[in-house]
Amino acid sequence: MHPAADTLQIDPRHNGPRTSGNGGWVAGALARRLALLAHVPVATVALRAPVPMGRPLPLRHRADGSLALCDGDTVVADAAPATLDLALPAAPPDDVAEAAGVAARLRHQQRGPGDPYAHCFVCGFARPDGLGVIVGPVDEGTGLMATTWVPPAALAGPDGAVTVEATWAALDCPAGMAWSHRLGRSQSIMTVRMTATVDRPLQPGARYRVLAWPLQRDGRKLHAGTAIVDADGAVCARSQQLWLLPREAG
Repeated sequence: MHPAADTLQIDPRHNGPRTSGNGGWVAGALARRLALLAHVPVATVALRAPVPMGRPLPLRHRADGSLALCDGDTVVADAAPATLDLALPAAPPDDVAEAAGVAARLRHQQRGPGDPYAHCFVCGFARPDGLGVIVGPVDEGTGLMATTWVPPAALAGPDGAVTVEATWAALDCPAGMAWSHRLGRSQSIMTVRMTATVDRPLQPGARYRVLAWPLQRDGRKLHAGTAIVDADGAVCARSQQLWLLPREAG
C-alpha cells in the first residue's frame, strides 16, 4: 500500500463551516482515494463528524474495501463502493439557469458577512478564491434550483480536468440550498451522506449548469439530488444526498 494513501489532509481553504472541511470536498477526496485503490466508479461517503483541517488524518483501509477517515479514535467520515439510481429533471435553458444564479447570489450578499456560510469554499459569496456555486429557484413546483458555472483553471488536476474533489464539492452545497429554499434560510441543516459519480470529467473554462432539487423528507432526514450538465445537456456528474435537520427541528 502506498504511504500517501494512509493519511488525508484537508487544506484550510477548503472549508465549509469556518472551522471544518467542506463536506463535498472531503467526500470527493475520499472517493478519489477509493477509486485509486479499487477503480470504484460510484462511491458513497458518510460524514459522521466535523472534519479537522490543516493536519494529516489517518485513513484506515477496511477488509470490505471501504475507507475510514479518523481523528484519533473517532471516525469522522467513511467511504464505500455504491450504486446510484437517480432520475434527473430536465435542465433549464442556460439563460434561465444563469438568471437564477445571479439573483441567488444577490440575495446571499444582502445577508452580509454574518451569514454562517459566507466564507464556504463552495457557496460563500465572500470567497473570491472559492467556487462561487450558488443556485437559485427555477421551478417552485418541483423545487428545482440552478445556476451556471465555469470552473477556473486553478481547479485542474495533473490530467488537466477539474479534480474529483472540486466536482464533488460543486455537487454538495446546492442540495442544501434546495432544501434551505423550501424550509427557510434560517433553518440549520447539515450534509451527512453523499453518493456520487463523475460521468464525464469537467474541463476548466467550459460552461456548465448546476442543478439541485429536493427529493423527499422523512422526519429529520432530507433527501436531495444534484447534477452538473454541459452546454449540450449531457450529464457530467450527479449525486444523491442525505441532509439532516437538528433534533429539535424534527
